[in-house]
Amino acid sequence: MRSYFILLCIISIGVLAKTDVQLIKNISNDNERKLLEKYSTIESAWFELHCMQLANKMKFKHILQCKMIDSPYINAYVFASGHVYFSLAMMRQINNKHQWASILAHENAHLELKHYLKTLKKIQKPGIFFPKAKINKLLKKHEQQADDWSRQRLLQYGFDPHQIYFFLQRVAKISATNKTSNNLNLIKRIKHNKTKELINKELTKYMHNPNWW
Repeated sequence: MRSYFILLCIISIGVLAKTDVQLIKNISNDNERKLLEKYSTIESAWFELHCMQLANKMKFKHILQCKMIDSPYINAYVFASGHVYFSLAMMRQINNKHQWASILAHENAHLELKHYLKTLKKIQKPGIFFPKAKINKLLKKHEQQADDWSRQRLLQYGFDPHQIYFFLQRVAKISATNKTSNNLNLIKRIKHNKTKELINKELTKYMHNPNWW
């Protein structure tokens, strides 16, 4: 009787885990769809090729596709589908492959460490006292874990993990300027009317810069 009860518990846990994973996929797919409704993708063979080269070099099994979106915000997005999106604004602030690899490794870490599943479980059962604070604490913990995981992977495959701090300094300056400026938002001043050819031309300049690639 005891063995039968244990077996039922194991089966129940398995079903719950499978249900949670499917729920995560559904939520992630919905969020990805909303992102693409808001921002159009920028087709760049150079970007997609080199992004996946970085992912493959660091043996990221969860990153299946790299895309760039025409967004004025400096950000990257990763989804349970294995699709990662970099904003054009972010790519303009990345100065070398080490910085790009750092961001890619950080996004992959969220998938590798199953952060979305853990966040979902916390949202489902946040506890009675200060549920929002507990969720925010968990999210900060996940960010730190992603930083630590990505740092180790970068070192393992010959990338400089310290390069990301130069990127963050530039972003911080832009953010500070945006907060103090009463005029045009610097991020929003990035032009979005560039054609595919002009964007590709801008990106391919990195191919001729040995310090970048």
